[in-house]
Amino acid sequence: MSDIEKYKAAVEAIENEDLKPESPEYAIACIVRAWLDYRPDEAAERILGEGRRIKGCYQYTRKQAEKIYQMTGDRCVGASADTMLEWILGYYGYAEDEARALIEGGLMMAVYHAMAQSWTPYGMTGDMPEEKAQPAAGGTPARPMTFDADLEELL
Repeated sequence: MSDIEKYKAAVEAIENEDLKPESPEYAIACIVRAWLDYRPDEAAERILGEGRRIKGCYQYTRKQAEKIYQMTGDRCVGASADTMLEWILGYYGYAEDEARALIEGGLMMAVYHAMAQSWTPYGMTGDMPEEKAQPAAGGTPARPMTFDADLEELL
């Protein structure tokens, strides 16, 4: 199977899980999809791994959160976004240091970017306008941006 076929199969596997948009499983599916788009080759291989499903990933992350709950005795668990992403990658077979390197290497930004693209400002029916919110600065600077001094004078 080629890389493109693996990618398409992984997308299909995510979409075929029949998740409700308001469910936590759907949120995990969106994160996994962002990871797939960020690193298609390695992510597709892991997503298509035997027995790897979004619902199973949700159960895994829930068990990780329950461990924190049992340790602290709190009534709720507040895990940071990078911790949650680390748990998701852990479900797909990443070691903690590998997951951390991937997250810090740009995956977290890719996830946030993908999530931001899915939101539309209130009252907007279409895509964001193409024009910039603020006009670009024009003209030339009032004085040249050069530094003309002798290094000896500065010492």
